[in-house]
Amino acid sequence: MKYLISVAYDGSKYYGLQKLSGKKTVQGELEEVLSKLNRSPVSVKAAGRTDRGVHALDQKCHFELKNKIAPYRLRYYIDRMTSRNLFVKDCTIIEDDNFHARFSVKTKTYEYIINTGEYKAIQNDYLYNYCKKLNVRKMKKCSKAFIGGHNFKAFVIGPHKTYDSIIDDITIKKQKELIIIKIKGQSFYTYMVRNIVNVLILAGEEKINKAKIIEMLEQKKKNIEYAPAPPNGLYLKKIEY
Repeated sequence: MKYLISVAYDGSKYYGLQKLSGKKTVQGELEEVLSKLNRSPVSVKAAGRTDRGVHALDQKCHFELKNKIAPYRLRYYIDRMTSRNLFVKDCTIIEDDNFHARFSVKTKTYEYIINTGEYKAIQNDYLYNYCKKLNVRKMKKCSKAFIGGHNFKAFVIGPHKTYDSIIDDITIKKQKELIIIKIKGQSFYTYMVRNIVNVLILAGEEKINKAKIIEMLEQKKKNIEYAPAPPNGLYLKKIEY
């Protein structure tokens, strides 16, 4: 029987989603709990990998169990047996044999939170303590360069078969001292969201303009030096099928 769960987790308490030997990961924790229930190994497939420190509000995972269990009972079991840093928001049975948590995704939405005000020590694991002013108007203007279909090689870490993707929308809102960036698209590659965020921060610092971003997209080349934005400000907010 195939199940799909929606999972929220505190990324600061895990070494990322993907299973790593000797490390606490989301996939590892879920597989350990479900394998005990199943009395045989269970493989958990997620909609997308999140790096160490990155949070999720709506990660989707599918897996198969030998026996049919009522979704509400399975949800309760997982929540009871996993750590308090992980919460199953929903659980459903999947009848479609071709469904895959990752390959069936239509859109993903990420959210990034930047603090431009006084350093927030208690919230440091849950936002980027940038603690300086940014020009939000210029960030919004530059964000439009990313909208649509592009080759994102200049904004991706590591080799991939393709770097093509479509970004449907980017919104940037200022809420007092916080800047919240939402990015919605079809697929994202390694560090792609965090690289885009840091380029938008450079735009807010008035160190880069829209024309330069367009040039990087067209040339498929990283023409300026920058590192990915820190993981602690990033949230996987929504998965749509």
